[in-house]
Amino acid sequence: MKKKIAIYNGQLYMGGIERVLINYLEKLSKESELDITLIIKQNIPEDNVFLPEVPKNIKIVYVKSEEMCRRTDQLRKDKKNIISRLQYQWALFYERIVMKQWVKSFFEENRFDVVIDFDMSLMKYLDCIKAPIVGWLHYTLKGRKTKKIDLYRKTFKNYRNIVVICDDMKKELEEIFPEYAEKTVRIYNPMDFDIIKAKAEDYSDITLEDEKFLKEDFFIAVSRLVGVKNRVGLVEIYGELKKKGIKEKLYILGEGEDRTNIERKIKELNLEDDVVLLGQKKNPFPYMKAAKMFLHTSMGEGLPTVFIEAMLCDTIVVAYDCPTGPREILEDGKAGGLIPLGDQKTFEKIVVNILNDKNLEDSIKSEMYKKMDEFTYEYIRKDLFKLF
Repeated sequence: MKKKIAIYNGQLYMGGIERVLINYLEKLSKESELDITLIIKQNIPEDNVFLPEVPKNIKIVYVKSEEMCRRTDQLRKDKKNIISRLQYQWALFYERIVMKQWVKSFFEENRFDVVIDFDMSLMKYLDCIKAPIVGWLHYTLKGRKTKKIDLYRKTFKNYRNIVVICDDMKKELEEIFPEYAEKTVRIYNPMDFDIIKAKAEDYSDITLEDEKFLKEDFFIAVSRLVGVKNRVGLVEIYGELKKKGIKEKLYILGEGEDRTNIERKIKELNLEDDVVLLGQKKNPFPYMKAAKMFLHTSMGEGLPTVFIEAMLCDTIVVAYDCPTGPREILEDGKAGGLIPLGDQKTFEKIVVNILNDKNLEDSIKSEMYKKMDEFTYEYIRKDLFKLF
């Protein structure tokens, strides 16, 4: 008899967690002994950009109606005065009630062998689910407020297992919550090497404007444009690199609420002709393959899958040594440039060194190729199936 698995994720927006989820679904859909249901909360089709990539044999269930999602989204955009803000807060409150009722009803009517809380956003509703639940933690807990840590301590007891995505996260979690050490499991995010390499050669979505950009020499950054990714700091680093005479442009892919701050910094440093915000790209891999280097200035991660994607595109990563993941993926700086957190001067120096030293570039790439084998589905499959 097939094992029935429910996988919950809040949305299928363009993001690192969602990309990892799609990688898992693509592999798990081929496992004949599994029957998988994907549960998604947000239901605005054009925002769920990864929806077309969900394998056809996986059932998709939505928590909220499209009408409810669009109404709340419009209220969020219209928060211009106290009344509209109150309306938005009421809509969120109502949605939480709907969510709890839906979860309780759905899991009473549908029996599963295990429920995967893939983005840890089911925490408030765990008492509504009778099946074993596995939480998947994609981010570091360092720097979280005491109140948040206390919430995790209270809710983690309801998970049968807690999956973390790198060794640093496992160590961190065991230090914060020693009582949950035995239920904590490290499983690397699996990558589909063949698909990523094929996408890097797929120019079907490339526009004439893209072709123009791809002809340039450039560095690239790919992420959501949010404060923790520190793209303002990246623009500052790039400004100093320009002063040192580098000719490469900087392309930043992604969207988010920090875009205005990034644009302001670009203008302040007179870099409008050199730093290009390319927005969200459904297939960023041709850009990642063509880039001279992948630059990442995030102040906190979980396991940055995008590093492995860049490495599969034969592009060297230079990144801050933030918690957690970069040090592990970049092998303490042997498989990429690993920079002390926040040290812009060293970041600039390492970029210049890699550009100008072919032996250093070759040495990094040699270590890079060795590391990538640990991120295959075949490598992690045994540990994964222990959860089911």
